[in-house]
Amino acid sequence: MRDGEHDSAVGVRVSTLHSMKGLEYRCVAVAGATASAFPFPPAVTPADVDGLQNATDLAAERCLLFVACTRAREALYVSYSGRPSEFLPE
Repeated sequence: MRDGEHDSAVGVRVSTLHSMKGLEYRCVAVAGATASAFPFPPAVTPADVDGLQNATDLAAERCLLFVACTRAREALYVSYSGRPSEFLPE
């Protein structure tokens, strides 16, 4: 799908997690929710450098995955390979 197309257009939209905020889709697939991707290591300050910033960064990363997963109206698919993200329920 291209930007500006009507919501009823048939197709698949590939998007970053950041750009999904405020949008809604019938089905959403979040691929690659692995421990090495969520939280994204470069986005998180190490706890030994700044504990408070580490907690803030982890919360922001958790919110990012939450936003992506709550964009689905009817169906959500989350996939990972290997070890799942610590943010996913067991």
